[in-house]
Amino acid sequence: MAKKPDSGNLKLEALNEVLNIMQKGELAELLYEEKDLKIQMKKAGSMMSTMAPQYVSVQQAPAQQPQPAAASQEPEKLQEDSKTGIIKSPMVGTFYRSPSPDSPEFVNVGDMIEPGKTVCIIEAMKIMNEIKSEVKGRVKEILIDNAQAVEFNQPLIIVEKS
Repeated sequence: MAKKPDSGNLKLEALNEVLNIMQKGELAELLYEEKDLKIQMKKAGSMMSTMAPQYVSVQQAPAQQPQPAAASQEPEKLQEDSKTGIIKSPMVGTFYRSPSPDSPEFVNVGDMIEPGKTVCIIEAMKIMNEIKSEVKGRVKEILIDNAQAVEFNQPLIIVEKS
C-alpha cells in the first residue's frame, strides 16, 4: 500500500504518514523492504487498543546487525526443542517485567504459563506492546533485566514445556 520514495531512501514523513493511516484504522499491516532496510508494522490484537500499531521493527541487513546479548550464553541452553520453548522479542524496544513500577511482574521463574498469557511488555516508539506466551510450561529462566533494551528476535524467557 505504501510506495517507495523516489529518492530510494525512506523518509520520516512517509513513515509518519503510514502510522497515521494505521491509527485511523485504514491499514492493518505493512511490510516495507528496500536493500538492507526492513520495516514491518502490524495493528494490535484484542488486548490492546486497536488503533495502535502492535510493533514496529526496523532492522539492517544481518551482516550489520549486532549480536543479541543472550547469544553469548551457552548455545545448547538457548536451543528450542520438544522440552524447551524460547519466548523471543518480536521487536526492538525496552523490556518491562510488569505493567507499571509498583505492579507485580507478569511472570517469575517457576511460574506455570499458558498460551496467551502476557509475560512482559516491550515498549517501542512510546507504545506498550504486550508479549504473550505461545507455549505451555514452567518459566525456567528470564534472560533480560527489567528496563533493558532488547533487539528483534532476542531470547527473553526460557520455558520448560509441559
